[in-house]
Amino acid sequence: MELHEFPRPPKDNGRGVHWSLSAYEWGKRDWDFWAEQLQAMKLKWVKVMDDGGGISLPLVRRLVDLGIMPVVRFYWPEQNPGNIGLRGREAVRRLIDAGALYFETNNEPDLDLEWKDRRRPPNWLDIVVDNFIIDADIILEEGGHPAVPAFGVGTLRDPFQKIVERGRRDILEGGAWAAIHNYCLARPLEYPNDPVNMYGVPITEEEWHAAGGLWAWEISWEEVNKARKEMANPNADVMTDATGFRGFEQLNAYIVQAIGRSIPIMMTEGGYNVGQRAGTTAGDDPRYPKPTPQAASEMNLEMFKYMQGDRDILGKKVPDYFFSVMPWLIAAQRIGVQAPPAENQGPWLTHKYDEEWGLNGELPLVQMLKDLPSRVRQDGPVPAQWKKPPTPDKLGRNWDYRLNYLGEGIKLEPAPSTDGPYWKLVEARWLDEEEAGGASHIFVKALDVNGEPLENATFVVARPDARDPVTTKGPIDGFWGNYTMFATLGTYAVEMTEGGYPSERVTGVGLGTEEVPDAWASTAFRFTFQLVEGEGGAAEAEAAEAPSAMPAVEAQPALATAEEVPPAVPTEAEEPTPPPTTDERVEGAEVAEQAALRQALLEAAQPHIIPLDPNTTLYQYARQHHLGERLSAEFTFEHEGVVYVAQAFENGVVYAPADRMDQVAHVE
Repeated sequence: MELHEFPRPPKDNGRGVHWSLSAYEWGKRDWDFWAEQLQAMKLKWVKVMDDGGGISLPLVRRLVDLGIMPVVRFYWPEQNPGNIGLRGREAVRRLIDAGALYFETNNEPDLDLEWKDRRRPPNWLDIVVDNFIIDADIILEEGGHPAVPAFGVGTLRDPFQKIVERGRRDILEGGAWAAIHNYCLARPLEYPNDPVNMYGVPITEEEWHAAGGLWAWEISWEEVNKARKEMANPNADVMTDATGFRGFEQLNAYIVQAIGRSIPIMMTEGGYNVGQRAGTTAGDDPRYPKPTPQAASEMNLEMFKYMQGDRDILGKKVPDYFFSVMPWLIAAQRIGVQAPPAENQGPWLTHKYDEEWGLNGELPLVQMLKDLPSRVRQDGPVPAQWKKPPTPDKLGRNWDYRLNYLGEGIKLEPAPSTDGPYWKLVEARWLDEEEAGGASHIFVKALDVNGEPLENATFVVARPDARDPVTTKGPIDGFWGNYTMFATLGTYAVEMTEGGYPSERVTGVGLGTEEVPDAWASTAFRFTFQLVEGEGGAAEAEAAEAPSAMPAVEAQPALATAEEVPPAVPTEAEEPTPPPTTDERVEGAEVAEQAALRQALLEAAQPHIIPLDPNTTLYQYARQHHLGERLSAEFTFEHEGVVYVAQAFENGVVYAPADRMDQVAHVE
């Protein structure tokens, strides 16, 4: 593949960030906030974590909806030696279908801590290359792009030539890319060819204080100058010292030497961190100060300017092969991860520095990026999976964004007609298992034209085999009508029928979560509809007081019935709809009564249901031993210090130790 053929987000500017260091806590409880931050900072790439089984799917879907390219890293502790296997293949397939194309399947395998028992074998690079080839074949076969793994900062080892020696040049030429962790370690972007490193340019005492004094340097300004003089290296070369931002140049040289041309390179960790330099105590490299929050922000900003072509480094612009930078780290505690070491590494959004440095929950970099105009480096090519209508912003903040990701998505269908008054959905919320508090209901509220709630307003919950009419309730219930769900996502549709007016319709509703859409989980929905003037009726009403004008509903406990309200004036091509006959009204009342009885029975039955999973170990054992019908749900009890799981059946009680479910037995 040529560089211009690799997928890119629309209006790509090279800006990115490493997202949460956890695969499970990524801001899902406050996604509106995080989405606003991403868009305001004009970020186009985000590195996300996955446990190897596709747990990042919810985050990936949201990023794609924002036009942001996810880069997925599969992670588990002591990952080497190993490969992603069949579980990983299935995860890759689902993630690609959601719009993620770039994958990392290993991380800094040059470090002992990334190996089982934290022991890196002497032939570690050969093992890493062999497992990369296995992972790359899986990812390429599924239509994705695998990363040659990033090593620790400045590691001078070449995996690319080994890949070619294995006879797998095709991987590097056919869609692979290279990850790099080019932490800048407080050194300027030009390092190792900056004046301090090459010539030992001294610092003044005033400059020592301005950079942060003893906090930043840990030694006096005289000692700094002594170190600068002793460590000066006029022959510095990035090919022998890549412990800085320009490590991508060294990496590209390895690639070109192996296959004769460049492949994409992306920073998936790196940049400038608060307080981080090459050695955080005097002695390793005392020539540069540890970055303060302000200094780290300013240096990162220069890095982002370079990435989008606003500045050069040593007279050279950003090369085409260097796609993006995703520096460490958007947040730790603020995003839900309780990890003190990460909180000490200068995340962009943190309260750690508020008191000492006079900040307010974020580094200055956040506002700097919001203020920095975006310069487009390349507009796509956008992945084929992205070429679909974007998730509509149906009701702004009144539409719970989580609805878009439940099952096939909760959809809002327009009213059949909006020429006259019609019911419009004005708010939609989803309640997860914690928020629902055990409820498994669809709640509906109806508002009149003035926004006042209505009692006894009829709505319908439709399922494939029936339409169940329900009415809203009174003040004691907050005017919410409720309908108990017994089927999973995709089963139910909800619309208003009060007054005979057309209504917008919500579809795809049911029990389940984003992660497990077919789960019988206690979740709930809240939909609020309001009667509004039709799009075509307003102009007519201004011209004359036509019968199609909005009927008065003030001082009424409920909307007028279809019999009481004059129908809209028909067009020339339409015939007026006759009002329902007496027989039709009686029949409709009987249907409503039967539906109400059915709903009452279902609600009354729910507490008495014994859940059945025919695949459980105890149930399967009972069927095999002809123990008859079940008489109880599974229960636990303790005997002589052992906890057992058990279940009663007609002809015996089946049991097994809770920690040894393969040892099932029964008593008659």
